[in-house]
Amino acid sequence: MRILKTKYAFHALLWLLKPQLVMDVGSMDGSDSRRFRRLLRQAELVAFEADPDNYSCMKRDLRNEDSRIRIVNKLASAKEGSHSFFVQPDKERPKCNRGIGSALQRADSSGREVLVEAVRLDDFIGQEYAQASKVALWVDVEGFAFEVFSGIEQATDKIFLIHVELETRQVWDGQKLEPEVIQLLADKGYVPLARGHDEVQRDVTFLRRDWYEENKAKVEGLLAICKFAGPTLSRLLEFRPR
Repeated sequence: MRILKTKYAFHALLWLLKPQLVMDVGSMDGSDSRRFRRLLRQAELVAFEADPDNYSCMKRDLRNEDSRIRIVNKLASAKEGSHSFFVQPDKERPKCNRGIGSALQRADSSGREVLVEAVRLDDFIGQEYAQASKVALWVDVEGFAFEVFSGIEQATDKIFLIHVELETRQVWDGQKLEPEVIQLLADKGYVPLARGHDEVQRDVTFLRRDWYEENKAKVEGLLAICKFAGPTLSRLLEFRPR
């Protein structure tokens, strides 16, 4: 895997893939989805946010409405039904806890437990976006990635691009670590292309293996540009003429 700032690789690959649906799973505040809207003006954008406080903040943020982002207060998981979610205290932002809540308990803090509705991405995509032939996932779920990806089976024929935050040591009790998630996605037909610099908590970008092989020259060319000029390329793609 290349080591680079993976968000720029994801932006470039979005431009190349042109998915009909992008799902921001563990959105926090909608900021990533708003960036995706500037890159993809016609795609459907869905932001999953399980934290009820964050969800309320996102619904009040008119920038998300202006960007035509659908905000869903559900937890992506391997099974449907009610699921515990641990809202972590944040002294600076007590009503909007942002990106530190998880469906798993932190090893150093239990947080405030609430019950949220869980859904499998397979079912959600199949029932509500069956017409989408190309889907991209941006996943930041604080240690819960293995469970999110365990909830996709049939949807692997639609999901081409994945960006996910993973950990190399345990931060949340019972979590699966980077090697286990990489193996799970490899078994589902995905190849890891790039990872971030951090040694403990870092992002990894995946492509469906068959699509990568068909477009290898273009993909590798974009990744090479991203390694040395990722921010510049991202801005060019974002502000290109309509």
